[in-house]
Amino acid sequence: MTSRAVFLGLTLAALPWLAGCRDLDRFDTGEDSAYCGSLVSAPFAHTGFVREDEPPLLRMRLRLDVDELTTVPAIVATDDAERGLCAPEPMFDDARMRAMKEAFHDPLSTLEFGQGRDYNLLAWVDSSCQGTMVAVISLMKNDDVEVRLLKPAPSPPRDAPPEELPGFALFKLSRRQGDCGI
Repeated sequence: MTSRAVFLGLTLAALPWLAGCRDLDRFDTGEDSAYCGSLVSAPFAHTGFVREDEPPLLRMRLRLDVDELTTVPAIVATDDAERGLCAPEPMFDDARMRAMKEAFHDPLSTLEFGQGRDYNLLAWVDSSCQGTMVAVISLMKNDDVEVRLLKPAPSPPRDAPPEELPGFALFKLSRRQGDCGI
């Protein structure tokens, strides 16, 4: 096979991916909008993110910059400064999500879980008091965004408080004008 044929083959293989990237522009929030939503309140969807004696009321604001998907794709904030695990600070206070550059070149970047996703992005994000977490940002075909947070922690005793537990949280977010009140 000639180098010209290889180049043509690689170019044709990349076209759907490049077209898809341009289509992701619709997710960019710019300066005057954000993705806003709440923690899903199913028991499996908030372990280690809210106090046991509190209802799972935790709202998130996510600002997304699709031009920075490989560096700092998003900034995230939560509304739990008064009652959350990090009180008197919110769990996330305009925290910068840092893309996992290595994941773009690994089969993990092609992970598919469930229908309706245009693109999944893996990132790191630092909490005000709970350390660094893994974020899975799903850009949905219906123009919404889902954010899954995975909080690592050493194996805790059975009666450990939520701030010492490993955690999983799922947020479903929709685009809104302004800052979502967060």
